[in-house]
Amino acid sequence: MTWIPLPKVILFDHDGTIVDSEIVALKSAWLLTTEIAATFPGAPLYDLPKFIQKFAGKPYRDILTQLYADAPTVLDEPTIATLVAEEENRAIDHLKQEAKPTAGTPEVLSYLWNRGFQFALVSNSSLRRLQACLTASALTAYFPTPQIFSAHDSLPTRRPKPLPDIYLHAAEKLETEVSNCIAVEDSMSGVKSAVAAGISQVVGYVGGTHISENERSSRAAALRSMGAHPIIEQMPTLLELLFNSEAGSPPL
Repeated sequence: MTWIPLPKVILFDHDGTIVDSEIVALKSAWLLTTEIAATFPGAPLYDLPKFIQKFAGKPYRDILTQLYADAPTVLDEPTIATLVAEEENRAIDHLKQEAKPTAGTPEVLSYLWNRGFQFALVSNSSLRRLQACLTASALTAYFPTPQIFSAHDSLPTRRPKPLPDIYLHAAEKLETEVSNCIAVEDSMSGVKSAVAAGISQVVGYVGGTHISENERSSRAAALRSMGAHPIIEQMPTLLELLFNSEAGSPPL
């Protein structure tokens, strides 16, 4: 096993990485998209598994742009803004009830917290959505507000992943160099963002329930092709990578 040098800061993605929220949010987005599809003839329709596979990790604005860019009736900006707001509200309502941490994540965060590691949340999602998920998942204690960075709300201009801005912003606010950080990401856009920002180590995570068993190997290969290495299927494996044999195995 190749050990990862201990970083100064660990930067975790949120959706599908520390919180198993992608299935919940994508199902909500799919339902809304299906409702409005009849209004825009020519827009492609997806069943839920294909929708999840194609759009995991992407903001709803980007999803709409991909779905309707070539439709005979083009979405205008006021319509897009209305639909994005509606999707956000619906997703949060569902996430408040259904969001859960990914398997092993609370134990990993507890281990890191108790040993004085600095970590933060770096996400495309809005602060409102992040807080709803963290509360439902009982993870708020690990991510106080100064440790949460949202491409939706924390930047002067919204520049979501795969652009590097939110990672650069997080490193600046945490007063560290990107070379002192590792990122943990489950999506190709997230890996692209971290790599573009110059994060020294990007760990790909493929343990979320939105990634089916059949898709896991291909998702791992895709993340690796974007620059993620190593790839983990269980969050506790992160600790095995961080702590070498001389330091002893983490008690998980």
